[in-house]
Amino acid sequence: MSELKKVGLDGFNTIFAWSKSNADGTICFGDVDEDNVKNAVSLTNNYDPRHYIKLGSTGGRKGRTTCEAPSGMHLKLGQDLEREGGALTIQVENGNLEIDVQNGDLNVKAKNITFNATGSNNEDGNFVVDANQKVQIDASIINVFGTQKVEISCNNLLRLMGDSQVDFVSGICNMISYSSRKGKKGINQTNAAGADI
Repeated sequence: MSELKKVGLDGFNTIFAWSKSNADGTICFGDVDEDNVKNAVSLTNNYDPRHYIKLGSTGGRKGRTTCEAPSGMHLKLGQDLEREGGALTIQVENGNLEIDVQNGDLNVKAKNITFNATGSNNEDGNFVVDANQKVQIDASIINVFGTQKVEISCNNLLRLMGDSQVDFVSGICNMISYSSRKGKKGINQTNAAGADI
């Protein structure tokens, strides 16, 4: 005879579960999903079971709120707030904030946009943009400043163009052509620093 496992109130004992439903929707306290995860509270659309909000209490979704909306979700906030008020705040104490747009675009519109990547050591505090095709920046004034190094490199064509003026200001300036790097040196070219690079 197999040994019976003890089931407590924090397990899958649903003797105290409560459910109320009509033709439109169902609200439950203490229901269990098909993958044996118990929900403290679940709110479900009876016309479409994919439309729900659930508060998991056991298993891999313990302490996690799961929301699914097949036709999307709309939030309208801040009608009575001043401009500097925090209408929508997302605070992640530990872990990552991940936005996964699988078949669409991520569009952000705001009066000002600020990214601030701060790290506690020399490895953190990075801002990375990885694009498969094109990165385009259009603005009236563009400033790029690096306290240690700024490097721009290209495999094919690198073009710098100023319609009115181009200024190069440097303490030490080395300009080397491709023929100097790979071919024979010019008649007036010496073995100065950087000439053999």
